[in-house]
Amino acid sequence: MEITAISATNVSTESWGEFVEFPLVTVMSKYDEYNNAEGDNPQARRKWMGPVGDVVVEIETDAGITGVGHGNWATGAIATIVDETLSKLVVGEDPREREKLWDMMYRATIPFGRKGAAIEAISAVDLALWDIAGKEADKPVYELLGGPVNDEIPCYASNLHPVDHETLAEEAIDYAEQGFDAMKLRFRYGPEAGRKGMEENERIVETVRDAVGDELEIAGDAYMGWSVKYATKMVQRLEPYDMAWVEEPVIPDDIDGYAEVREAAPMPISGGEHEFTRWGHKQLLEREAVDILQPDIHRCGGLTELQKIDAMASAHDVPVIPHTGTNPHLHFIAASTNAPMAEYFPIPEWYTERQAEQDKDSTYADAIYANPPQAEDGTLSLPDGVGLSAELNREALDHFAVE
Repeated sequence: MEITAISATNVSTESWGEFVEFPLVTVMSKYDEYNNAEGDNPQARRKWMGPVGDVVVEIETDAGITGVGHGNWATGAIATIVDETLSKLVVGEDPREREKLWDMMYRATIPFGRKGAAIEAISAVDLALWDIAGKEADKPVYELLGGPVNDEIPCYASNLHPVDHETLAEEAIDYAEQGFDAMKLRFRYGPEAGRKGMEENERIVETVRDAVGDELEIAGDAYMGWSVKYATKMVQRLEPYDMAWVEEPVIPDDIDGYAEVREAAPMPISGGEHEFTRWGHKQLLEREAVDILQPDIHRCGGLTELQKIDAMASAHDVPVIPHTGTNPHLHFIAASTNAPMAEYFPIPEWYTERQAEQDKDSTYADAIYANPPQAEDGTLSLPDGVGLSAELNREALDHFAVE
């Protein structure tokens, strides 16, 4: 079998819906123009995120099999790298030689890569190659990885944006009633908001804990928006709430800072969503900077690389809970003994109702796929279909495509 063509389609962040506009702390919150903690600057994130959220890569073969993968966040750079560099390496090659192709792509992009857009581009290509492998074998990819370790995949509800406390409590209760045993909230403030912001962050956690009781797991995401000093104080303040983890308290390159926060924290510290390749995650593990590793298969180097990261994490007794719960992630989790759960983004009832009042579609995040995962009783079924279960919604893809 031979690769005959490869293409990349940029997809607008509009496909992610309005959740990018809600109040929360982010890595850019220190700058007023990009801070939406008070909810009065709803376009703050879109200003720095750029117009492109995902890049869909399709690889065609002379066997009539087309593989699909995607990378995200690199605002068009992924497509350029695929078109100008990676296509030259993979067209004419055997798509089954994934290890060789990954190594070729990584080495060829070292002068401008190693992290960021180049690795995200490699991730998309690698996932498309795995999709081809599953389709050729007429099996889901998790069967190619050794078969499923469980019949279903536990997941946690990951939204809980702090729009207001009453809505937050109602949303948390709704998730508990849907059968989720764990959920993740977003913190609202960082160091720029001072002590009052710290108090409000605690109140957000307190609101969710009071709403769901002591039996459910609660995690919180700071999205790289805290300093080491602030994070150290914040995690100690949150000790009474028995949190499952605090996520990305500082910027990803401050690995020593991660380790310092982890040493001070009474709860687990997680990170890795914005880290790349086995070498980047190796630093987090060897420095004992995180208790939970959260690589993203669409960023870290694809499934080929995520398997290596998972093996290292397992050797360090660190569980892997990937960022997002796309179908490619579910194939990985299904076949790993070190990945206990998936992230899942339920659409809150209040959001659906608001969209209906405004005559808008409430679907978001997975709009470009025809078969996004659907949780039931806090679990996800094993992905359907052969390959990576990455059937595209062509109508949505055309609608959200960016020229």
